[in-house]
Amino acid sequence: MSASDGFETLDVRLDDGVLCVELARPERVNAINKRMCAEIAAVAARAALDSNVRVLLFSGRGRAFCAGADISELAAYTSVHEPLDHISLLQRAYNALEELEKPTIAAIQGFAYGGGLELALACDFRVVASDAKLGVPEIALGLLPGAGGTQRLSHGLPMAVAKRMILLGESLGADEALAHGLVTRVVEPEGLHDAGLALARTLSLLPPLALRIGKMLIHGAAQPALRSGIEAERQGMAFLFATEDRKEGTRAFLEKRKPAFKGR
Repeated sequence: MSASDGFETLDVRLDDGVLCVELARPERVNAINKRMCAEIAAVAARAALDSNVRVLLFSGRGRAFCAGADISELAAYTSVHEPLDHISLLQRAYNALEELEKPTIAAIQGFAYGGGLELALACDFRVVASDAKLGVPEIALGLLPGAGGTQRLSHGLPMAVAKRMILLGESLGADEALAHGLVTRVVEPEGLHDAGLALARTLSLLPPLALRIGKMLIHGAAQPALRSGIEAERQGMAFLFATEDRKEGTRAFLEKRKPAFKGR
């Protein structure tokens, strides 16, 4: 698997058993559009069938891991069906990544917001630069995280911290995220790539079948509740997309002004 395999938004290369997947839209701070979402799903599907792939390592090109969803794309939707389809596409891609039987790592520099953090949450391990910020700021748009964020954060964090992130839109710094168990390791920014690759190399040398069964057993304890919650999240997001507050929040973001929400 390589960048020549038809990917436009990802740079994909196999390095001695480690599939390095770089989000490659630096001009948009690696914002996730429908094309990137489809390509992430394609990477997960291909990696599942490729015996040469032992571990997946996600990173972001440029100054940040990922700014989240491409707001300009979301703002163009005119019916409730379009955002519902978009959310379903995101959820399917991230669920496929989470369910992949091979270990996955996200190496996060700069910031991971919204759908970018949700992508990292679907991975098994998160290695984070010490100056990174992690957040789901969708509440400022009249929305909520729609790609599993409300559920994976609520399952992985104390309720009070999850509410700070989801309902207040607060970001966590790397050290606080580590203290709450949201990330695996914090390293200096200049050492992020090497740390992510070192973890990937360690995993690639471990017995694949034991890793596969171990991941299945760990996820099996929480998956039923998580899956039903993610479906509820999808339906809730479809409702929010149709509200005036969502339209106002999106316009305000694009116009770089403070939104005036009215509760309708």
